[in-house]
Amino acid sequence: ENLVRYACITNDKTRQAGRTGTGAVMGSKKLKAIALRGTTSIQVANLEEFEKICTEMIEKASGEGTEKYRGLGTPGNVLVLNRLSSLPTRNFQQSSFEKAENVSGETLFERYLTKVNACSTCPVVCGHNYLSIEGAYPDTSWELDYESLFALGPLCGIDDVSAILKAAELCDFYGMDTISAGSSVAWAMECFEKGILTTKDTEGIDLTFGNQSALVEMIEKIGTRSGIGDLLAEGVNIASSKIGRDSDHWAMHSKGLELSGYDPRGMKSMALGFAIGLRGACHNRSPAYEIDMSGDVDRFKGEAERGLQVKEKEDFAAVIDSFVICKFVRKCFNDFYADSANLYTQATGMEMTPSELKATGERINNLKKAFNIREGWQREDDWLPERLFSDPVTEGEGKGTVVTEEELRLMINNYYSARGWTDEGLISEKKLQELEMKDSVSPTERFKYGTQVYNL
Repeated sequence: ENLVRYACITNDKTRQAGRTGTGAVMGSKKLKAIALRGTTSIQVANLEEFEKICTEMIEKASGEGTEKYRGLGTPGNVLVLNRLSSLPTRNFQQSSFEKAENVSGETLFERYLTKVNACSTCPVVCGHNYLSIEGAYPDTSWELDYESLFALGPLCGIDDVSAILKAAELCDFYGMDTISAGSSVAWAMECFEKGILTTKDTEGIDLTFGNQSALVEMIEKIGTRSGIGDLLAEGVNIASSKIGRDSDHWAMHSKGLELSGYDPRGMKSMALGFAIGLRGACHNRSPAYEIDMSGDVDRFKGEAERGLQVKEKEDFAAVIDSFVICKFVRKCFNDFYADSANLYTQATGMEMTPSELKATGERINNLKKAFNIREGWQREDDWLPERLFSDPVTEGEGKGTVVTEEELRLMINNYYSARGWTDEGLISEKKLQELEMKDSVSPTERFKYGTQVYNL
């Protein structure tokens, strides 16, 4: 209702269709909720074979491949990324948090865990509910994942678990994306640190990094769009353009979407994924961090081959999302495309091959790209915040590291090439023909952009 730019669509209390403000779109249409009730049974083409595949998947999803999600949950990423100098801290001023142990998955498990939750019928059981027993907000109980934890914790310099839980609870109460909310508060804290915002602007709130009560109060203000919360509800891109005074230097976003919890200076594949992301800096649409954390590449070097690697990660993400299969079971497939194609065939009765499925993922991303082009995308939009180029990592094994403009351009060029796009990042006629998209993306004078024209 308050049209916070990063409002979510909420389901099952703590589950969100988050990022990019889909909830604000509903609010703008005065649409409160959508309720569905099925009245027709679902028909499966080959039920016996389908159930056999599902049984095997359930067994795998109950085993070692998903154990980390049942154990520590995604908060287990905190110490891993901290060790890799890739845990964004104090609005990306640092890449590791000196108090990371206090908010680590290990500490949360040992001191705060009350129960582990699962989505309906899911064998992974990844949701971890915590109860604060001390701190500024004792007796606060809520569910946390890594992204909420990083954005409301280290990114704001906060290690008080009770405050992080309270802030997450408020974000869910108001229906706001925790990553963008935490990033907006962290940006404001840096503005306060640099004297661009003062207590006059914050109505007396000491908006310094590490002030847990300030975090909680800011989340309240954003949710109600009161005081400075009205500015922060716009997200860091718009807020920095309104404030000016070089505050865009530390507005950490790509295409208006705030960066999720991976520092690109120590993860060059993720740097590319954030830069070219079709909806901005999203780790779900471009899970390129897996490349950096695999140990198979030098994560401090932006190499040409990352273009193809990132493309393949994006196409995989598009397919698994379209199947409505949780990415947490991605390692439960022997061969993702072969197994998924078989699953599709048995369910629908329509023959699907692995190669057709891979082409579908590519087609999805090209259609999204065509939409962006129609809406005015230009090559310079595929870029990163200035801080990542000019402010090096200050500690750890990544000390002194930045993203250089040269290596990012190299990776972007090779990404465009891997996608079969033009040097300017436009979809070529050849690629449209190859993906059989000529009918869905056809030339028209209405949406002209450079030498390419698209119509959806």
